Amino acid sequence: MRYPTRRQTLLSGLAASASLFTRAAEAEGSKIPLTFLLVSDLYRIDADPLGRGGIARLASVVKAERARAAERHGALICVHAGDALSPSLFSSLDHGAHMIALLNEVGIDVFVPGNHEFDFGPAIYRQRMSEAHFSILAANLHEADGSPLPGHQDSLVLTIAGRTIAIIGATYDATRAVSRPGDLQFGPTASTIIEKASTARAQGADFVAAIIHADRKTGNDIMKSGAVDLVLSGHNHDLHIDFDGRTAFMESAQDANYVTSVDVDLAASGGGTLWWPNFRIADTREILPDPSMQAEVDALKADVAKGLAAALVRTETPLDSRTQIVRSQECAIGNLFADAIRQATGADIALLNGGGIRGNRLYDAGSLLTLGNIVEELPFENKTLVLPVSGLTLQLAIENGLSQAGHPSGRFPHLSGMHVLADPARPPGSRILEIHIGDTTLEPDQTYRLATNDYLAQGGDGYLMLAGAGTVSRDSGNRLISQDVADALKGFGQVAPKVEGRLVLRLS
Repeated sequence: MRYPTRRQTLLSGLAASASLFTRAAEAEGSKIPLTFLLVSDLYRIDADPLGRGGIARLASVVKAERARAAERHGALICVHAGDALSPSLFSSLDHGAHMIALLNEVGIDVFVPGNHEFDFGPAIYRQRMSEAHFSILAANLHEADGSPLPGHQDSLVLTIAGRTIAIIGATYDATRAVSRPGDLQFGPTASTIIEKASTARAQGADFVAAIIHADRKTGNDIMKSGAVDLVLSGHNHDLHIDFDGRTAFMESAQDANYVTSVDVDLAASGGGTLWWPNFRIADTREILPDPSMQAEVDALKADVAKGLAAALVRTETPLDSRTQIVRSQECAIGNLFADAIRQATGADIALLNGGGIRGNRLYDAGSLLTLGNIVEELPFENKTLVLPVSGLTLQLAIENGLSQAGHPSGRFPHLSGMHVLADPARPPGSRILEIHIGDTTLEPDQTYRLATNDYLAQGGDGYLMLAGAGTVSRDSGNRLISQDVADALKGFGQVAPKVEGRLVLRLS
């Protein structure tokens, strides 16, 4: 993979657009054919098992849209609304350098950082952004002293064929709470966009687009304000299109599963500017991958395959990850993984679901576990979270985990930092006989820090009692469970996990 070593000083895509706009104005009077293409929350570089998403299909969509824009004598502005560097297995190996290289080749014009851009700390963030060949907009992001970050802009302003287009960007204003940006400062997204839009209007902007990485409420607040004409959003991982007759809104889901475009052809009208959105959605399952970009992706995958072969730790005891085992009883590999995420997070206790362990194999004593083994065992892109839970909530969670005991179930709990005695034959709500946290009996009113995965934290596998234990969304967490487990195991050197009575099932 050829990683970039320089940054363009001018947006090449938009510079080229200027001449296209001018030709369009000459050909069609005052009409300016203008299209925005949007992608965001792009973690996976390859397609999913159904053949949807990934960089190569995104590249095909961008090429097709640029060709369409050229046919219309117009221009395409290709926008990434944040979350590219993390979390993924690839990013855990190179801190997102591969993604910047690929986005440069796709031809992104404008980028707004998301919260996951800061998962590796501010130094890595600065390094990755310095490698970008696209403009970085973040009007609400500043150094600790309030000054702008090098290479960042609040907005772009284009004056073409007598029309002025302003593009303003803002990143996720709660990044300090969910990632690792160091002493960087984040101002409020909505008020920043509205203020900058007002300034742009006062300076003669005919059309204002806001690019944001923000929750849905913030996006709705900006839309309802009427301050901008178009809102291009990331962060919510959904496909969302709206138009209230004044402001258009667009979000493209995640991983380029869908890529949305909107034509906002600008025309003069009574001294003002007339436009109307024409939304178009590309389902990338129907798109053939770009061959040259797929070759880049395949080369990256080959490099990662070498990394997956690296040994992490030797197990002195045998491990059994067969499906019927991890879904029905305490087992050494479940204990090992639960211990690893408890250590990685510093939590009091940990709980994982057996359905998240998928290797379905045996490891002999003395086996060297590789990163590939961990990814095979923990293949889902679940992220590690720490939730504050009461003792009562924890008891209800373990009750749920044992609610189908006697039949293999994905909700079966694997524990760290606690010991449980239970009778699965008793009526629901009374199966738990004893719970000890360390050497102390569980206190129903005491709060404990529970390490788990975001699937359970959102109520998956029936763990609805955990869904209210913290503010959790589909974008919560910044490290994959597999990353945390692998890093912890690498630090252990050797392990000897065994069944030790953390979960004893006693039938009455």
